[in-house]
Amino acid sequence: MNRSLRILLLLLLLLAAVAFTASAKEKGGLRLGLEFGNPNAVIIIRPEPFDFKIGYNFAEAGNLFLSADYRIISGVQIVDVLHFFLGLGAYVQLHFTPTAVDFGARIPIGLQAFLIDNVLEIFLEVAPTVGFLPTIVAFPEWQGYVGFTILVSKR
Repeated sequence: MNRSLRILLLLLLLLAAVAFTASAKEKGGLRLGLEFGNPNAVIIIRPEPFDFKIGYNFAEAGNLFLSADYRIISGVQIVDVLHFFLGLGAYVQLHFTPTAVDFGARIPIGLQAFLIDNVLEIFLEVAPTVGFLPTIVAFPEWQGYVGFTILVSKR
């Protein structure tokens, strides 16, 4: 995949995140954060109820990861500060060597703890996937993360 296409995809994702930021102020706020797992390092932009992720996998020959999820259930209290979330979304992985594209659906499920008056969130997430490109396959991989977000703006 050529460099200009990669830059275009990143710009489109960032534009979508900015567009949803206005709705985040009305629905639940904007959170920014980091997560680590599979792929290795991911930046989170979460204008509630959406969840956008941009990441890079250092373990392989290099691939860029993009995902967009909708939180169907978010922040359902289990006990005290421990909460549950469930989403539905899509992902794209751009492989550089050899050049290839993976596209599929993901179902993020996780536990989150809100600390310091809900400003800090620490979470654990697993996301089974269904691949559509290059072939249709159920659960080709599980994406999993541990991470944190910080509340940037409230509703």
